[in-house]
Amino acid sequence: MVLCGTAVGLGLFGIVVGATRRTVRLVDALALLDGHPALVAPVATSGGTGLEGAGGWLQRRLRLPVTARQQQLLLLQDRTVADFFAEKLVLALAGLLLPVLWMVLQVAVGTPPDMLPLLFSAAGGVLGYFLADWRLARSSHQLRRTTTESIHTFFDLVALERMANASATQSVAAAASISDAPLFRRITSGLERARLEQTAPWPELRRVATEWNVPELDDFADVMQLEEQGAALAEVLQARVRELRDAHLAEQRTAAHSDTESLTLWMTLPALLLGLAFIIPPLLRLTTP
Repeated sequence: MVLCGTAVGLGLFGIVVGATRRTVRLVDALALLDGHPALVAPVATSGGTGLEGAGGWLQRRLRLPVTARQQQLLLLQDRTVADFFAEKLVLALAGLLLPVLWMVLQVAVGTPPDMLPLLFSAAGGVLGYFLADWRLARSSHQLRRTTTESIHTFFDLVALERMANASATQSVAAAASISDAPLFRRITSGLERARLEQTAPWPELRRVATEWNVPELDDFADVMQLEEQGAALAEVLQARVRELRDAHLAEQRTAAHSDTESLTLWMTLPALLLGLAFIIPPLLRLTTP
């Protein structure tokens, strides 16, 4: 009965969603015409087969939203929206079917099935659906650190290319083509677009910095643009890279110090328990008549 009720509810929900008229999104098109493209590049929502294709179809059919922050994290992980919703679908089905599996196991071992776990089936499905969002948000710190380290390596490669008497544009293109990381590929595609449009690549780098939430790349574009004024880019770039690395190192030290301070309480608990083990027996002997 519970499964039939769930199926009927999902069917009614699907009918309501299908009958709802979809609002046409013109914000990105109008912003592009004004010369101010969207801040976050849309992540591919389709592609793939199997579970990934099912996740993409679910997202498109039900018009499930994806926030700008989630798009940035998916870009950093080189994942598609279809893959993300495939994970959500699998976790939701796992949470929904675990109580049913428990009842099947009870029947298999000869125990009368208990209907109480079915009451938690819907809650398990909702929890599994939002578990993917929590996992994605939890990985933001590690992704941010990895991206910062990779962009600093990119700056070092550009500085080496400049010291080899390559031009600013050639240095950036050569440094971006070395790695197959998602951010490096995005920089390469942006430089290729600027080359085909016969424009300066620095606005494209600033756009990449906004899309991927990498402010260091915006500073890098400002430094590289100084070539138009005849500045000595090698020295300026090396000084800026040194400043960024020092700031990143200070941030990592602060985070490590904060983590160490958070462990202080847990480190004192064993000593506290050991002290109580020595104090409680004498106290009990004194208080016992």
